Amino acid sequence: MIKKNKNRSKRDGGGFERLPSGSEFYTSNPTEAPLNDDTGLSNSQRVRKTDRHQAILGGRREEKMDPREKLALLAILKVGVMILVLGITFFMLRKGIGLYEESVWLDHMDVIKQSPVLQEVVLVEDFDIQDQTSREKFAERVELWKKADRLVRSADTLLQRNIYDQAIEQCQDALRLNPTHRGALERLSRLYYTQENYVEAVNAYIRLLSIDPSKQDVQKCLIQSLDALGDDAAVKYMAEWYLDQNMFDVDIQRYLANALYSQENFKDAVLSYAKVLSQTPKDVLALENQAAAYMHLQQFEKALVVLNKLREIDYRNQRYYKQISICDAQLFQTQDTVKMLSRAAQLFGINSILGWIKSPQFDPIREDRVFQVFTTRIAGDKSREWIKAMAQDAEAAGSKKLDVGPQLEMPGAKDSSGELLSPKR
Repeated sequence: MIKKNKNRSKRDGGGFERLPSGSEFYTSNPTEAPLNDDTGLSNSQRVRKTDRHQAILGGRREEKMDPREKLALLAILKVGVMILVLGITFFMLRKGIGLYEESVWLDHMDVIKQSPVLQEVVLVEDFDIQDQTSREKFAERVELWKKADRLVRSADTLLQRNIYDQAIEQCQDALRLNPTHRGALERLSRLYYTQENYVEAVNAYIRLLSIDPSKQDVQKCLIQSLDALGDDAAVKYMAEWYLDQNMFDVDIQRYLANALYSQENFKDAVLSYAKVLSQTPKDVLALENQAAAYMHLQQFEKALVVLNKLREIDYRNQRYYKQISICDAQLFQTQDTVKMLSRAAQLFGINSILGWIKSPQFDPIREDRVFQVFTTRIAGDKSREWIKAMAQDAEAAGSKKLDVGPQLEMPGAKDSSGELLSPKR
């Protein structure tokens, strides 16, 4: 047993006893460079070797995210997605609601916009006192009339507080319940006219007249509304009918004269304005329109009479001096023309009349020596040569008749301010 152990100890020597003592493995210099020696290597080799060596020496460190940070990031991402989804949902919901409201508005646009005075009045069906159904329907209609009265009283309260839009709505609701409610129609007609809703005002007055055609104040208001609307043909018809049925009214006569003037019926207009001026001799607008009508008719003598009255009323108005000068020129009254132009130059300056004398309306006296001397004195030789050349061109162009009348204007501005029954002058 002891012998076997001795033999085993000899074998367990690692086998080093078999290596020669002069082995080059231990005695010679190492032929492989150390792991950390990178001299003599290129950059790419050095990088690869360094990475490999680092993996061998220390192991590559794997950077791992903290689980709590990962959970926080996921939570933030979820919240962002939820907010985005909610925003899109809210936007689409609002868009859908808007489209629905628009479709509803389009379906009911005509009903909402149209005033009840523009709607057709439905006649009441035959009533039979013996029929129970007829009595019940009549009772329902009576309740509607009472409700309409309450709405009109509510509108009066709003009118006292100057809340006109809501007052109009209350009267409209009353009129929908009772299409012939006189109080609602009277208030709506005045409110419509004040707010320049002349179409609605005209229809309201027409419906009032259908209830009681003898109301002269309503007739006058209807003519005034038609005048504001600019329906000259209707104004002429209604004004003539009113003057035929009632006593003379200067306001209605003025409406008639303005309508005739707007229709360029100057012959009848001057006669109608004469009736107005017989009652109001200093009516400036009536005088101006009458003078303009005379000039359109080329009745310059009559126009001069009216224009001189206007100049006495307002001597600072340049337009009167110009029109008087034109009338004198058309009557070949050179001395009077020059005199009026000289007065205008003294009052308003020479520059104010330079444009006047270049007008073709002064052609009848342009070759007159007196007129030429006047133009040379106020405008110089250069202006005189220009005027002479213009006269020669006009003569060469032939005997074309010039319009010496003033520019046609619509008489009376459409002004809703002031008294309701006060016509525009």
